[in-house]
Amino acid sequence: MKRRIFKKEEGAIGIGTLIVFIALILVAAIAAAVIIGTAEDLEERAEAAGEAAEDLVQATPVIKIAEGDLGTSPSTVSTIHLYLDLYGDQGVDMRKVVIHIVSTPNGGVADSQWVTFDPTQTSPGQDWFTVDEVLDPNGQWDPTGTPASYLLGKEARLRVNIDLGLSTTALGPDSELEIFIQVTTSGHQTYDYYRTPSSYPTGGIVLLED
Repeated sequence: MKRRIFKKEEGAIGIGTLIVFIALILVAAIAAAVIIGTAEDLEERAEAAGEAAEDLVQATPVIKIAEGDLGTSPSTVSTIHLYLDLYGDQGVDMRKVVIHIVSTPNGGVADSQWVTFDPTQTSPGQDWFTVDEVLDPNGQWDPTGTPASYLLGKEARLRVNIDLGLSTTALGPDSELEIFIQVTTSGHQTYDYYRTPSSYPTGGIVLLED
């Protein structure tokens, strides 16, 4: 009669397998925690990038060129022309744009005024500015359309006209001009600072220096 004793060996193998199984579970749990944490971090970054992209799409007008019109008085800049481009993709309705002007004559006291776009006017006034189309390849600026459209669109350029002599103070040489442009629908705002040239010609247009 033969004796076979395998119980202890079988028990040891079973305990070893259980230990390996538990270790695999722990490793899997740690890996899962790392993956979940990474996914949450990526989600937060994606949301931040999405918000930044949305801010970009909700576009803002930017001043590319600022000119001073001497008009009939060669000693002061009485009207300014601001050439606006679009920063972003979605068009901006110029009726939702307000401009804050701060003009400071050389050696004088600063004066300020808010002006808004009035599509019924043909020339700038005390409380409003006018807009002229310069470039509009996508046809988004259409004041005579049905309905009328007053959008500063992508790849377009519009000229904003502001009468300093009526809205604030006309500027002589070596004067300062600050311009805040705000889109009321998004709250986006840009700021630009300019100086008038140190001397003026006898008439015509002068380029404002930033």
